[in-house]
Amino acid sequence: MRLLPFFLASTLWVGGAADRSVPDVSMDSTIAVAVVDTIIDVRPGDRVEFEGMSGDLIIRGWNDDRISIDGDGESDVRVRRRGSAIQVSREGRGGRSRNFDAEIRVPKWMDVEVRGRSLDVWVEDLDGDVSVRNVSGDISIDQSRGAVEARTVEGEIEIKGARGGVSASSQSDDVLLIDVHGRVEAHSGSGDLTMVDIVSNSVQAETQDGDVTFSGTIADGGAYRFFVHDGDATIEIPGSANARFSVSTFDGEFHSDFPVRLDRFTGGRAFDFSIGSASAQVEIQVFDGEIRLLERDR
Repeated sequence: MRLLPFFLASTLWVGGAADRSVPDVSMDSTIAVAVVDTIIDVRPGDRVEFEGMSGDLIIRGWNDDRISIDGDGESDVRVRRRGSAIQVSREGRGGRSRNFDAEIRVPKWMDVEVRGRSLDVWVEDLDGDVSVRNVSGDISIDQSRGAVEARTVEGEIEIKGARGGVSASSQSDDVLLIDVHGRVEAHSGSGDLTMVDIVSNSVQAETQDGDVTFSGTIADGGAYRFFVHDGDATIEIPGSANARFSVSTFDGEFHSDFPVRLDRFTGGRAFDFSIGSASAQVEIQVFDGEIRLLERDR
């Protein structure tokens, strides 16, 4: 890693060739760097915000209280501290916006926010909260132990191994959640929602034009809601589940691995039934498509 020049809003000391790092940005200040490799010292309680970016961004957690930015060197990185927030943004030479391909390492404990335009984002192995909001581009988040928020207008979302709950929304593409624990909110305008090995007491999933697939546990006292306008809903739960179901479909069929004895029938295609002690609440609404209630093998 080579030592790079800095242009500062206020004077900061930069170490010699053996230091190779930016000192702690401990005041409200701005640093601009023509960057290939840069290291920024941070302190516990800081969070990092990546703003206004396009291109490919890989963010990985590591056991170091520093942020490492290994970029493409085609545009300036601007680092600004505002309170506990370390804000990182990119501008092309002469103020022009350019794509930015970078691999970034941050302390595992750190909260991370990403705001992008046309940006593919990969995030993995973080203990802090992760929030990614995109106009277009795919989002992949793996092994996050904090709360996860992922939103894109055009792009697929894939989240694996989250342990602090997930809120995920894509307006035009698929959302895939695997091995997620905690509260789940999933939405797609015209894509499929696939949720596998979910452990949660609160799930809400809605798609306008796509299928919903859920496989997971049903916690006593939990609430689970699945809404589909034009597509099928496949819900796979353990045979030991205790739940009261409210099911409705305007133009479709209902299939169940469980015996169904109606608690309530209101006419048309809306009815209630229970399995076990009926502790949890499960609501499934499909306007045009089939509903399949399956029993999990495990």
